[in-house]
Order: sequence, then structure tokens, then C-alpha cells
Amino acid sequence: MRGVRFLTDYQGKKTGAFVDLKEHNAFWEDVLAECGEPTDFQFLVDEEGKPVAVLLEFDKHIDLWEDVYDILAIELAKDEPRIPWEEVKRKLMEKGKLSV
Repeated sequence: MRGVRFLTDYQGKKTGAFVDLKEHNAFWEDVLAECGEPTDFQFLVDEEGKPVAVLLEFDKHIDLWEDVYDILAIELAKDEPRIPWEEVKRKLMEKGKLSV
């Protein structure tokens, strides 16, 4: 995912994600507007001490992560070619996954 780097534990299970604040600044501004100044987040900062990424720990911030994930999925899908519903329906019926 663009602008996201996952953290894993020793078993390879995803435990958190760094979200690039330059890439997703508008989303982060919405979070701040809704929640106020964050107190339990950790940040990756640049040489000047300015936050460049926020760490979302899944055990603490799962609701926020789900919002981030949904927004990223929408951004990725918006430029994909469209498939007419009739074509999708026909293919699902051929595979036996949809009945009318």
C-alpha cells in the first residue's frame, strides 16, 4: 500500500503500521479535527523534529487503522477499469456463485 509500512512480530504477524503523513496528510488532519491532539500515538520524526509518519499499533488503534485501510483501498480502486454489472452477474452465474 502506498504510504504505509507494516510492522511485524517475530512470527510475521502484522502488529502495526507506519502511515506516511506527507502521503496521507488530509486524512491525518481529519483525525486531529475529530479527536483533538493525539496523546497515545508515536511518531517518526525528521532531523528537525517534525512528524513524518505516525505509528498505528493495531491493538490500540484498530478502529483508526480500519478507516485508513478503507480510504487506501478506495484510492487504489478508483483508477481501475469499470466492469458492467451485467458482465459481473453473468460470470458469477456461470461459476454457480449467483442464482437469480
